[in-house]
Amino acid sequence: MKKYFLIIITLFISVLSFGQNSEPETKSDNQKQSKIRLTPFFSYDINLSSDIETDDLDVYLFNYDNFNYKIGIDIEYKFNTHISISSGINYSQKDFSFNSNCLGCEPLLYDTQTNLRFIELPLVGIYTYQVNDFELFAQLGVINQVDVNFDYFDENVPPDNINRYNFSGKIGVGVSYPLIKKHRLFIATDYTSSITSLFKNLDYKIKTLGIRMGIQFLL
Repeated sequence: MKKYFLIIITLFISVLSFGQNSEPETKSDNQKQSKIRLTPFFSYDINLSSDIETDDLDVYLFNYDNFNYKIGIDIEYKFNTHISISSGINYSQKDFSFNSNCLGCEPLLYDTQTNLRFIELPLVGIYTYQVNDFELFAQLGVINQVDVNFDYFDENVPPDNINRYNFSGKIGVGVSYPLIKKHRLFIATDYTSSITSLFKNLDYKIKTLGIRMGIQFLL
């Protein structure tokens, strides 16, 4: 986790340095008049899920070496200077590998590569605090996740044991700074944890730490 913390700190400092060296074309007071923000983004997602799970018959060992990410677009509506709400649509890759060992059998020696993709529909509340031209924000919300691809092979995990719909909670913090007129650069970190289980026969929940960057368009 130490290296991931250093990545987040480095990106945070980069955004602050960029903001200090740039001259916004409009004042922050003018930007706050925009009630709607359109935000395309990219997120690098680090899988923090459990390394091992068990049921009555098997032991499941998980590996998270895959590069995972999320891309999407959010629409934010500001009720006032501090409070807003956001929704949108995201495409999320959550690949991993695992093997399952029957407790009364010879252990399996191969990894099952799992290609997992979601279409996500978030609903997030946002609190924003203005510091000069910087906006510091905190987010809290839920994410509806619909499985659009679950590609794997394991005779111990038949397809009807997979939940095709998942429900997750999200908490995050971030900072943004004006680039040019009605455009803001932002960086955020998000912690997401499943509320429902991915497998029907196993209490396995997906947990990720996302490093998210994008541009806010103030409409």
